[in-house]
Amino acid sequence: MPKSFMNDPRWYKDAVIYELHVRSFFDATDDGVGDFEGLRQKLPYLESLGVNTLWLLPFLESPLKDDGYDISDYYSVLDMHGTLDDFQHFLDEAHERDMRVITELVLNHTSDQHPWFQEARDPQSDKHDWYVWSETTEKYEDVRIIFTDTEHSNWNWDQKAGKYYWHRFFSHQPDLNYDNPAVREKMKEVMFYWFDMGVDGLRLDAVPYLFEREGTNSENLPETIDYVKELRAAVDERYGPGKVLLAEANQWPEETLPYFGAEENGDGQAESTGVQMAFNFPIMPRMYMALRRENRRPLVEMLELTGEIPEDAQWAIFLRNHDELTLEMVTDEERDYMYHEYAADRRFRINVGIRRRLTPLLGGERRRIELMNALLMSLKGSPILYYGDEIGMGDDPFLGDRDGVRTPMQWSPDKNGGFSRAPYHRLFKPPINRGPYSYEFVNVEDAEQDEHSLLHFTRRLLALRNQHAQVFGRGTFELVAVENQSVLAFLREYEGKQVLVVANLSRYAQSAHLPAEERLAGLVPVELFGKTSFPPIGREQEAGERRQGENGEVPERHPEPYHLALAPHGFYWFALRSEQALIEEAERRRRVQQEEHPGALPMLEVEDGLENLLVPTMARGRGPERFESLLPDYVSKQRWFGSKGVPIERVSVEDAVRLQAEPYPVYLTLIGVHLGGDVGETVYYALPLAVSYEDAEERLKEWPRATIAWIDGPRGRGLLHDATVRHDFWHTLFEWWKSGGRGRSLRGVYESRLADAARGAEPEDIRLLTGEQSNTAAVINGQFFVKLYRRLEQGPHPEPEMLEYLTESGFSFVPKLLGSIEFRRGRQASYPLGLLQEALPVEADGWHYALDVAERFFDRVAGQKLPEAAHLPGENGFSDDPAPAWLEEVAPELLSMAHVLGVRTAEMHRRLAEADAPDLRPQQSTAADADALADRVRESLERTRPMIEDAAENMDLGEGALPAEDGWQRAKDRLEALRERELDGIKIRIHGDYHLGQVLRADGEFYILDFEGEPARTVEERRRRDFPVRDVAGMMRSFDYAARSELMAFREREEAAEAASGGDREDGGSSAGEAAAGDETASSPASAATASSQNDAPEDGSPSGADRDAEAAAAADEALDDWTEALVRWCQLLFLDGYGDTATGAADTDAAAADTSADGEGEETAPLLIDLDEHRLLLWAYLLDKALYEVRYELNHRPSWMGIPLRGLKRLLAEPADDGRPKKPVLL
Repeated sequence: MPKSFMNDPRWYKDAVIYELHVRSFFDATDDGVGDFEGLRQKLPYLESLGVNTLWLLPFLESPLKDDGYDISDYYSVLDMHGTLDDFQHFLDEAHERDMRVITELVLNHTSDQHPWFQEARDPQSDKHDWYVWSETTEKYEDVRIIFTDTEHSNWNWDQKAGKYYWHRFFSHQPDLNYDNPAVREKMKEVMFYWFDMGVDGLRLDAVPYLFEREGTNSENLPETIDYVKELRAAVDERYGPGKVLLAEANQWPEETLPYFGAEENGDGQAESTGVQMAFNFPIMPRMYMALRRENRRPLVEMLELTGEIPEDAQWAIFLRNHDELTLEMVTDEERDYMYHEYAADRRFRINVGIRRRLTPLLGGERRRIELMNALLMSLKGSPILYYGDEIGMGDDPFLGDRDGVRTPMQWSPDKNGGFSRAPYHRLFKPPINRGPYSYEFVNVEDAEQDEHSLLHFTRRLLALRNQHAQVFGRGTFELVAVENQSVLAFLREYEGKQVLVVANLSRYAQSAHLPAEERLAGLVPVELFGKTSFPPIGREQEAGERRQGENGEVPERHPEPYHLALAPHGFYWFALRSEQALIEEAERRRRVQQEEHPGALPMLEVEDGLENLLVPTMARGRGPERFESLLPDYVSKQRWFGSKGVPIERVSVEDAVRLQAEPYPVYLTLIGVHLGGDVGETVYYALPLAVSYEDAEERLKEWPRATIAWIDGPRGRGLLHDATVRHDFWHTLFEWWKSGGRGRSLRGVYESRLADAARGAEPEDIRLLTGEQSNTAAVINGQFFVKLYRRLEQGPHPEPEMLEYLTESGFSFVPKLLGSIEFRRGRQASYPLGLLQEALPVEADGWHYALDVAERFFDRVAGQKLPEAAHLPGENGFSDDPAPAWLEEVAPELLSMAHVLGVRTAEMHRRLAEADAPDLRPQQSTAADADALADRVRESLERTRPMIEDAAENMDLGEGALPAEDGWQRAKDRLEALRERELDGIKIRIHGDYHLGQVLRADGEFYILDFEGEPARTVEERRRRDFPVRDVAGMMRSFDYAARSELMAFREREEAAEAASGGDREDGGSSAGEAAAGDETASSPASAATASSQNDAPEDGSPSGADRDAEAAAAADEALDDWTEALVRWCQLLFLDGYGDTATGAADTDAAAADTSADGEGEETAPLLIDLDEHRLLLWAYLLDKALYEVRYELNHRPSWMGIPLRGLKRLLAEPADDGRPKKPVLL
């Protein structure tokens, strides 16, 4: 190793680290325990091996209950290892040999024998607060137990202290209290002590767990990250660059990244302000998975998920170490697979991992060992070699805990393996003396004499690695696309030097074609081990096309793919002799074309199960591509897919988490739908998937729209389908929710919240809710309403957000929020997946209730004329008169409903006006708000008018149906007048999709629900603040739709009865009114606790009924029209009266009085609760906007219904010009 390694402050990026245990390495004093002198004597061996950095496991004073990680004195070494002078002697000689030394700094805890803890047991001691104490074990209940095999709690009772002390690891290792500044400063002193002695680096043991916070898992807390940065700053200030901190954070890559503490320097590059190095734990198990599965996907997926780190930072990677092969950072499926393949004998399982050394783990197969070491030395990061792995040492399963992989180093076939000349019974641990890994067969002395031994191979490998240290240690990393999934290829490049690595993960010989790239043309791969030159890359071949040359047309020539043949578990390290720019990653395999399966579902073959299609690291062959090729056609036909009519380019599986393995697999899957055409965006959906094996043929008939394909695998043939059609899926989901509802996938975390009120429930009675829905829902036990959002967008979802606030604010007319689910990717990105809320004792939803009472109304007034003295609201300039008695007699329920809903709507808006949370807090309106509204409505007006005129030419709309010609211009004038108004109100969070289908009648009251907003809008748009009159306008239009749609249904029933010539009347279930009800509540089942909105349909729309000719209507029909007009206008007026009185605080009903009592006497009315007369023009604009949208929808979907919104539009366009202060209420 050149001297520059010792002078380079970034030496760690070029390091090849050798991990060893002092007591296990070599005993120079013949007392049965390894020591510093023995280690010093073996430095020539380590130097010849090719390592340049030594990592020493704990050697400080300790009772050794945890192999030295239970420290009782940070300033002295164990006597069995020698003295501090011995350590210094070893350290100095290591530096003389150009070798760096890293030791352990156990930050998180001490031994319970440490003087600090012994003193801290006295509650009156100054050091009592140096540890974490509690009177109860009920603190930090969200924190996991790490050593699940031996520990059952993170608290342990101390008799002397009379309290519990906190420990993340063994109970004899109490955690230090880093909330105490004295502790933080003391550990800095310890760090300085060893750096002052000359140590080059410190491994920060168990660093994620330093701080504890209630309500968290107490891992990777911001306080921990800040303290790590504090340590780094102290080191840099005292020593300058060159001293290294290495974080042991057994976490996912995105959770480890903050420990580097990236900050931009003056050159625009990110530099670390935390540790310089951190272990990349998740890479290691996936290397074993890739090898055993003979498929690169597990490793490639994790490499792609490993984020970028600061330019001066470095990952530390390893194959094995002194602990178990940890399986904490894998999914459940991956853990099951690893246990099955590598630890079928349960003696080798411990905690959440496998306690085996490298060679026995790989079955002693030499080629596998060489391949894995070659990958270790060439992947991005500084490699760590565990002592003894260079000669193929084995393990002892009969030793407890992890001691089986910490046995003495085997130096020779002599007594005790050459480790010590002490009697066998005095050895600190017995060497392996039985079986194929006995020191008689596996030792350094014999390996030295065999030039084909693993030891000699390791030396050659490390020598090559050191020759290209900067390429492998600092170079960029780029995967190279190879069609053969058994072959892994990647390119390393640094300052123009390139090394291509190609590895065969299969036990069989494989062929690999590197993609044809002109950038590689002419490069000569030189195999580094034998210095053998291979044929140049990119021999050109004729492509069939011709181009114009100087002497006429000449054939086009393109480089051909580069073919390589690889031996079983073989690999190549090629130096590409070129100064060309770094080869970018080749284009991935072309997407598999969708297969045609006329008349039958396609068949997907899996080797293990559904995970082969959904979990990238478990993928096999072309199964995932075939599965994804089936999804565009399937998705386009689903009710919840909101981009119908837009071509789908492809659908990709973005992520999946398993909710259940048995009796049938259930996955919550997230898919990305890549839209084509002019849209060109990717939208995301949730697609719960299950495979049904029993009665699959019957299931296919029962759920034709929910099925995707047949699955053929070890369990036989099963039906792959949307899981939500199964009743027991909701049982599974609810139980998952109750059990903590947390799942880890490759790309993120699925988390849930559940209120205590739901935890004790047992899901028994499950009722699926059907209909044209943008989401999927079910009612459980008649108590809980569960909704899964299909369309997924990043950020808070308005529905749980609004429900939670309104419930907490004391507004009792919404269902209570009981739980939620979200997918979280990293620290910031979250995607709401669903909610759980109370199910109300529903009588009917507002739409069905209105239709029902309207039906009785028409039965009562059929054949009658409107009273001659009858007047309609607005004709005499009044707004305070009660409803006339002649109307109260025939429509008491609807009139009462309208008034109560006006009150409830205003109460809801008042609560929202009082919100103080940043995302809910009201905003003052500005002139720009009026401009934006005027622009939007004017654009809608200009878009709709030609559509109406075209429709008038092609269909009979009836005499007088069209708005007056001057109404269009008058509307534009009024919109211009709106721009000049000073709107002295505020904007609040509103319902945003408010209509009769969004309320429920339960226990004689009306409840407001479905705060999801219009699904056609983005979540960001739905969460924007708006004028509350937008909700008012929506409900006013809804009353109009309800009355007139039921009028259509009544006439259909009358016609059917007449056609039957006096026979039984036809069932009204197919009437327009019932059909309309289906649409009004498309997202909110009639007997559920909530609603979700229909894709793109207007709130009050309904399937088409009979198209009637208004001109041919009889006198009875004209009378019904008059009654309907009176009903609609009085309902709207009573709704406005209830709203206005409550909004301005003038209401004196019992409900308002109760609300006033709750809010406090004399409370000042919120400024948004404006006088509707004063803001008549604003309300008119929202009504016009709504009516224009309804007209367009009916024209495009059911023209026979266009009469309903067209009537309302005509009245709105007939509104007179604004005179500055209108006197009449806004009705239509």
